[in-house]
Amino acid sequence: MIMTKKTIIPEPEVGLKFIDVHCHLPFPRPKNDRLPSDKEQYNNFIRIGGQYLITSTIDLNTLRITQQFMKGQERNLGFCCGWAPQTVTYTPKSKHDQHWKEWLDFIKNNSEKYLAIGEIGLDFHHAKTLEKRDIQVEVLKKIFEITEELDKPYVLHVRNAAKHEFDPQNPKHRFNTPDGANKEILNILEKYKINPKKVMWHCFSGPEAYGRTLPNQGFTLSVPSSAYGFERWRNVSKSSPLNSLATETDSYYQHPYKRGPINVPSNVRYAIAAIAYSHGITQKEVSEKTVENAVHFFDLKIK
Repeated sequence: MIMTKKTIIPEPEVGLKFIDVHCHLPFPRPKNDRLPSDKEQYNNFIRIGGQYLITSTIDLNTLRITQQFMKGQERNLGFCCGWAPQTVTYTPKSKHDQHWKEWLDFIKNNSEKYLAIGEIGLDFHHAKTLEKRDIQVEVLKKIFEITEELDKPYVLHVRNAAKHEFDPQNPKHRFNTPDGANKEILNILEKYKINPKKVMWHCFSGPEAYGRTLPNQGFTLSVPSSAYGFERWRNVSKSSPLNSLATETDSYYQHPYKRGPINVPSNVRYAIAAIAYSHGITQKEVSEKTVENAVHFFDLKIK
């Protein structure tokens, strides 16, 4: 149980059923991380109530290691195939074009192997200049152009620039607002006529007003395990109807108690506890509905 002067949030209850709609397993790990092995994390997740585990790739390398990991462990395990905005920003030009070509070839010719396209999106924290942000925008548009006929859902990574990250060289640009990335994403989705019901905002981080307006448009919002320990993460979705919410860990990121590198998929139960607290309902209600929402969004077949 987490306690502050004003807040007492109950621990996750025993016996909950849950789905982690977004984690990174396997994934290049930090040194001396003390994490259980990837297989142990998966097995423990299933053992204590996990109904389905969805991992997300972000580039060609994580796509390859995810495919290898899934061999022989395909019970209630699936993945989303992504080209993250961080990948766009940080991959050296000498590697990016070839890796991008191979990733596109996979995503166009193997749609039966993955659940959704993602994570994809915009990240104006990692891309701090207008030039880098424009490149992310152009790559995202290309992804929608190339995949619009695949009839797959999309999982978005959307991170706005903090005030100290506004580009000083272009102070009046539309990206230099607290919701600059949100607005740009929405404009792109409208341009390509993407159905909001096929779009999930992973690790939804606000601003708070969007926690009300996005569900009204049909979007799904995914609440991270860190919402348990951080009021800011709880607040951005506290006004979102339960039928618009899913749960995730984004592990090994987004730990329930701290933004450290150590998190595991079974901690998705803390996202359930956070939603139950913010919405004033039972954890069982949240468990049942978020599982139902995830099954419907990804068209999951639970064995």
